Amino acid sequence: MRGGIRIGSISGIPIYIDSSWFLVLGFLAVWLSAAYTKLSPSFSLGYGAITAMLFFLSIAFNKIAHVVMSKARGVEINAINIQFMGGANTVEQEAKDPFSVFSIAISGPLVSLVLSVIGFTAAWLIAGDVIFSSNPKTIETLPDSIGSIRTIWTMIALNIARINLIFGVFSLIPALPFEGGHILKAVVWKLTGDRFTGIRWAARSGQFCGILTMILGGLVMFSSPIGGLFLIFIGWFLFGSAGGYLYLNNLQQALLDINAEAAMTRDFRLVDAEISLREFADKFLLMEEKDANPIYIASSNGRDRGIISAGAIRNIDSSEWQAKSLQSLVTTLDDIDTVELKTPISTVVNLLEQKQLRYVIVRSPVGSVAGVIDHGDIIKALDSKLLWRIPSEYVKQIKVDGKFPANFRLVEICEQLTEKQ
Repeated sequence: MRGGIRIGSISGIPIYIDSSWFLVLGFLAVWLSAAYTKLSPSFSLGYGAITAMLFFLSIAFNKIAHVVMSKARGVEINAINIQFMGGANTVEQEAKDPFSVFSIAISGPLVSLVLSVIGFTAAWLIAGDVIFSSNPKTIETLPDSIGSIRTIWTMIALNIARINLIFGVFSLIPALPFEGGHILKAVVWKLTGDRFTGIRWAARSGQFCGILTMILGGLVMFSSPIGGLFLIFIGWFLFGSAGGYLYLNNLQQALLDINAEAAMTRDFRLVDAEISLREFADKFLLMEEKDANPIYIASSNGRDRGIISAGAIRNIDSSEWQAKSLQSLVTTLDDIDTVELKTPISTVVNLLEQKQLRYVIVRSPVGSVAGVIDHGDIIKALDSKLLWRIPSEYVKQIKVDGKFPANFRLVEICEQLTEKQ
């Protein structure tokens, strides 16, 4: 998210410009210069570059408005990356209440609309009421009344005003990924009291808009193939982007809805804590497969005492194995990290990651071992809930690796969920 060239900072937050902007600005300067060629043949490219830079600054101000409002609402942002067709703010956390979501979302469109008003006002101050004429030929006669230079600056002001007006209105469409979608999310969240319901409504709205755009593109193709294909591409992008929000929303909700009891397994071995180390080695350790890494739980007098550190037996001389009981290898349940049956698996994910654990013990209300959860068990529980249809061999490999696949982003998502609670 921080790729590109640093061009400054605001409130200590670095601002990066994507390198593609140099190509984009060059293209826009050449393209826009055509409108100024008749009025200023020698400096038309310069005026095109000025318009392109003002276009870039409009996007930059839009994103900076998001940063200022985010900080005002207590949402930390550590970088701004201004990209073509928008910008990406690298956030450390998300807004925790609907009013903050609404305030941050509305700030960008408001800035665009204010810049549009400024542009129209500047054009009016330069050229007068003629800029509001519906007759395009009226603008063409401006050089005769106010001169070529003033006409050019009028055209620049009008171009920027129109661009920001389009951006401002278009971004208010109540569908994700538009800012209007975040506004809709905030409104539904406020009315229902459920953030997930707000995201679901806004994402579904985004998918609906994407489908309508693709249908419109299909109809337009009969008269304008290029225009139709463009609309189909935009609709496909909207549908996919909204689907991404919906997928993430469903994953977050599943991480909170599924508890440890639903995800745990009984994949551990219960061993009598009173047996000798020799008996434990002969009956269990020597009988295990080479690549097996079982979990042993020690029990005595009907109560679970703790986990057995099987590897620690190597530190004890074999001549002492017969005299010592298995109790000498036990780490009590109170001395390890455990979770309760109703603990959300998002909490389990955070615990596994923060403590770099291979598994977590789940304790029953009476304090005994109810089950264990490892990385593979969590993926399997999510697979069952979200119908991912992950192959069992893949889940087994996750268990062996003892870590979540990077493309699942579970750790990052669970950390965000913790910050929101």
